[in-house]
Amino acid sequence: MAQNVVLVSWDSVRADHCSFHGYERDTAPYLESVAEEGLVFEDAQVPGVGTITSFTGAFSGEHADASQQSIEPEDWKEANAERRLLSEALQDAGYHTGAVHSNALMSRFYGWDRGWDTYKDNVVTEASDDTASARRWNRFKKETLLPTLRRLGVSGLAVHGRNIALKVPSYVPWEEMYADIEAFIESAPEPWFLWVLLVDTHHPWCAPPEYREWEQPGFRLAHTWNYVMRRYPEWTGRRRESIVNAYDNEMRHADAFLERLDDTLEANGYGDAAVVVHSDHGDELGEHGDYGHGNHWKYDTLTRVPLVMRNVGETGTVEGPTTLLDLGSTILDITGSDERLNGRPSLLGEERVERDAVVVENRTADGGAKAAVVGPEWKVLTHAEGEREAYYRPDDELEAEDRYGDHPRELEAVLDAHLREREGISVQSEGDGDMDDVQERLTNLGYID
Repeated sequence: MAQNVVLVSWDSVRADHCSFHGYERDTAPYLESVAEEGLVFEDAQVPGVGTITSFTGAFSGEHADASQQSIEPEDWKEANAERRLLSEALQDAGYHTGAVHSNALMSRFYGWDRGWDTYKDNVVTEASDDTASARRWNRFKKETLLPTLRRLGVSGLAVHGRNIALKVPSYVPWEEMYADIEAFIESAPEPWFLWVLLVDTHHPWCAPPEYREWEQPGFRLAHTWNYVMRRYPEWTGRRRESIVNAYDNEMRHADAFLERLDDTLEANGYGDAAVVVHSDHGDELGEHGDYGHGNHWKYDTLTRVPLVMRNVGETGTVEGPTTLLDLGSTILDITGSDERLNGRPSLLGEERVERDAVVVENRTADGGAKAAVVGPEWKVLTHAEGEREAYYRPDDELEAEDRYGDHPRELEAVLDAHLREREGISVQSEGDGDMDDVQERLTNLGYID
């Protein structure tokens, strides 16, 4: 019997805030125990910064052609229409596939429901109040109120203000999705593949009280400062400590999911299932004068993420830069499939390539790119305007000292070649109206204002 596989994706978790990567706080004790008996990639780099850009790369083996600046579903449907996705390859290999998450950008509206036997994106939830007046209000909110607030440039303020006043969560916590996860594990025919994406670690950060290991504000104040920090980072001042505490507490919250997942796997006789845990990108916590990941910079705070595997036939640590463009092919390798997405190699066994450098890229709306080439010691990055920076990573973990000019020219040659190859790629559509059902969720998470 082919091996069952679980892929757990954490949204917005950076590697240097994981205790098994040397962080002084015990932010992910259960994941650390998984890492101790599994395979850890020391320098995993995302394909691009932002959820949909990163997963496009991980699930197709190709850098995204659409811009993370666009939240139009049609842009992404068009850009990925001809791509072979991991879920489709697994389904064709005889796997029963399931997905459970609540990130609107990875929802069916963006075309991500291809190749899944079970697909729960939790974006549109059934209203508890289905009276005529409630239906009229919801229609007015979608068709008139939110579009008007967006035209006025205050939709983010209005939605976040409502959330703060009424203590409305900005996402579906993992506990509320767990029944679907458990049901899949209990009933799916073997072999199966399950993908779970946790949005709990995406800002705004406010873990349930039982996971608050470090002092942070309560719901209303935490959400207020999460809103402020992304728009007016200069206002945070001494509050940065409590913001970092809130981020680390959410990692504790997400870590508890892994422990519960393992209990469910064991209870159902799947203790030997392969488990892969990673993040789609990191988050700035004031290091370069910003918070969150909306700027799509290419510093390690945003590009270097945890990647841990268990029950994959290997243990230990993999040094050197690794790209998550190879993640989909790696999962296919675990399942025993000979297929590789876009010809990318697996990260396991003899297929694993020791790379001199990997590329991180985001397309801009005008067909340009923000990109970085990451080597074992140096990183060279370019902003969309053409400005370049270079950092010596061993002595400068947070990339605070730009040493452009001291860097190896070979890295810049790799960057130039990549940019030439990808020059002029741009996908923009007029939209198709699907955003009516997801715009509030995207506003909650700060994707639109």
